[in-house]
Amino acid sequence: MGLNHYWQKRNFNITPEPSGQVAEAGDTLAFYIQRHHARRLHYDFRLELDGVLKSWAIPKGPTLDPKEKRLAVHVEDHPLEYGHFEGQIPEHQYGAGKVILWDCGTWEPLEDPHVGYQKGALKFMLHGEKLSGKWALVRMGKTPAEGSSEKENWLLIKEKDDVAQSGEQANITENRPESIRRLFSGDTHRPLKSSDKARRVSVASTLSSRQSAGAHHASPDLDGEVGKTQPMPTTMQPQLALLAKKAPVGEHWLTEVKFDGYRMLARCEDGEVKLYSRNGHDWTAKWKGIADALKQLPIDQAWLDGELVALQPNGKISFQALQDAMQANNAATLAYFVFDLMYLNGHDLRSQPLIKRKALLKTVLQRAADDSQAPSPLHFSDHIVGNAPEVFDHACLHDLEGIIAKRAESPYQPRRTEDWLKIKCGLRQEFVIGGYTDPAGSRQGFGALLLGVYDAEGALHYAGRVGTGFTETTLAQVSKQFSRLQRASSPFTGKLTGLQMRGVHWLTPKLVAEVRFAQWTDSQIVRHAAFVGLRQDKPAREIVHETPANPPPPTEDAASSPEQSGQQRPQRSGSVREIAGVRLTHPGKILFAQAGLTKQDLAHYYEEIAPWILPQLQGRPLSLVRCPTGAGQQCFFQKHAAMTIPDNVRRIQVPVSGFSDDYMVVDDLPALICLVQMGVLEIHTWGSREENLEQPDRIIFDLDPDEALPWTTVVESAQLVHALLQALGLESFVKTTGGKGVHVVIPIVPEHSWQTIKAFSKSAAQYLEKQLPDRFTSNMSKEKRTGKVFIDYLRNAPGATAIAAYSSRAKPSATVSVPISWEELNMGVRSDSFTIANLPERLARQKQDPWQDYERLRQHITTAMLEMFT
Repeated sequence: MGLNHYWQKRNFNITPEPSGQVAEAGDTLAFYIQRHHARRLHYDFRLELDGVLKSWAIPKGPTLDPKEKRLAVHVEDHPLEYGHFEGQIPEHQYGAGKVILWDCGTWEPLEDPHVGYQKGALKFMLHGEKLSGKWALVRMGKTPAEGSSEKENWLLIKEKDDVAQSGEQANITENRPESIRRLFSGDTHRPLKSSDKARRVSVASTLSSRQSAGAHHASPDLDGEVGKTQPMPTTMQPQLALLAKKAPVGEHWLTEVKFDGYRMLARCEDGEVKLYSRNGHDWTAKWKGIADALKQLPIDQAWLDGELVALQPNGKISFQALQDAMQANNAATLAYFVFDLMYLNGHDLRSQPLIKRKALLKTVLQRAADDSQAPSPLHFSDHIVGNAPEVFDHACLHDLEGIIAKRAESPYQPRRTEDWLKIKCGLRQEFVIGGYTDPAGSRQGFGALLLGVYDAEGALHYAGRVGTGFTETTLAQVSKQFSRLQRASSPFTGKLTGLQMRGVHWLTPKLVAEVRFAQWTDSQIVRHAAFVGLRQDKPAREIVHETPANPPPPTEDAASSPEQSGQQRPQRSGSVREIAGVRLTHPGKILFAQAGLTKQDLAHYYEEIAPWILPQLQGRPLSLVRCPTGAGQQCFFQKHAAMTIPDNVRRIQVPVSGFSDDYMVVDDLPALICLVQMGVLEIHTWGSREENLEQPDRIIFDLDPDEALPWTTVVESAQLVHALLQALGLESFVKTTGGKGVHVVIPIVPEHSWQTIKAFSKSAAQYLEKQLPDRFTSNMSKEKRTGKVFIDYLRNAPGATAIAAYSSRAKPSATVSVPISWEELNMGVRSDSFTIANLPERLARQKQDPWQDYERLRQHITTAMLEMFT
């Protein structure tokens, strides 16, 4: 064909697509596949031949099942430069929509490609990241006459070979929806050669050194799920241990030393290292020596978890020495004891058993030690299998803080669970500092610190004082923090007992102290307390009265070690695989990393709140955000009902731009659970229902603030919109978005067209912008939105959607969009206040639905309202 048809269809002054030229033949032939979200979602399959890309549009995308033959519509040739194209083709341009590079590699003809192309029977091998093995393109019927508008239809067929699949495994477009743009080198139109990929490591087989390409260490076998590469998370939350009364019994527990230091997560990528404290602060600059040591590890990408400590000359760990090193920049011998490996070279290991993660971690650290000529501050935190009570006694005998016991087969869950237990040799925990007393005698700084803990309602309770354990250095370090926190009144709730008010100074409760003590009194006051140090890695609002729990009872497999038996830990009660008649595959898969919540947790959430969310969904066309590997990972937007959508999810015909497309509708709980099984983390709905698709029954103003704005500005802005609508005679409702803004929603009688409602909402938004230009903007340009609230009226258009009330959001913290009252908004309820974990409790104790009048209102947009802003 050449490139004439390609050039004629595009205006390169508008579209970002490359114009390109016919290229010279190379040593290898490239192939590319692009996921193209134009009027209809499809996949563009391109084979390099004669200096251009022969191209086919595949509506359903490729499949690994040889029994499935996929339609491939032959389209115009594209230039080789197009292979690397990703971006947005503008509206009114040919192929308008989003394009991502879904796969690429090289292809190898099995017969003469020119003869096969002319005959309409191309047979070839693919060597890509997602597609490989034998394939065929077969033309259906004769070639259309020159100049004919008739389409040339082919079939893309996967041949039977070792990489062919069936069932869910064959759905490669759903299992691997992500872009692979990250795999490219600087070459603008050739895929990576195999030699360029030498740095990418197969976790299940080898660990390769960046310095020595020929040296390998075998790693332990890992479960099948690790075989899929996944992008490395930008952030990660640590797993936390539950305080237990005594050490657990059984060989399925691994026991580690409880280090007296700072919890530290390390993110390593291509020679760059970031160190994060438990509450997510970047502390890389504080511990440069540790970061430099981590750069020497034989890895490309990794997330590690460990404890940063200071070692004394006698080998003992000193928390005070660590405090001095951090606050006074004193020299100290620092060490990083690493006990977990959550991600390595393209593979998310969090779902793998702890015993296997630690074996892989040990291999990594041992390899680094073997290659190093100097002592390293990095140490593997070793463990003992079983015998936790004996290990605990031994730890206490040697004045250690205690032990950590972990289930050998447990996954890594970024929350506090009974899979990790901490057993302390003495009573010791963190307290919030709410005040101090004057020093007595020759003492400098202060006399004692007033301690407190928060309860579940957020009230700070007085828990006693600590006046011992300080040195002159720590007295100075702590007291210099006081000036910025002084306040006139007590931060503690209720009347303080047993405390003389003379010489007491109150502080805003921001500082956290770690304290040893003998016991709690009946009135919940600590006795014989001694100061250990300040904690900068734990937020004050997380500090509560720690109550030790009994360890879980021994399980049936306690008699044998998981290293010996190879058995998986028995499933706990509640690990069901069927909800509302819908079978969940991989119910334990973590979908919300920060909250540690699984696919099964999401399904149970929707099961519990179904009476609330289903009325929001019924009869409305949906658009879905699907995240197969979890929130914060690769996600994609889907609005059309593909052939693979379960039958429980109803389909309706929706006319759009002169065409008719199948959209999805959820009417009942089984359909809702089907969305969970599909990996749907966000449900977006139309502003109209199927009986009146062209007449919306609501108006939505999405208030999207600049990230630098305080929450109070968002609240005030929503109140201004509410007041404007009340002046027009319209009642409005407010809901959180689960993000950083809010939605103001106006129910209306479905009697006006989309065009009319969009014009009205646009005029209202522009009116607010004109009246308060320093507060609002109706321009979606990022430059125009700096320091302002973007009042988005574009939700009020045919095909536009908004997050459904009670839907989860694709955020690692598992936030939810929730209807609230205007009073709650004014009282400080934030847009990210509710999650799938805490919303059911709110609904259970909610005495009145904040939107109880929503369905009863029959509001009309009058002619006077439409003319109000003109």
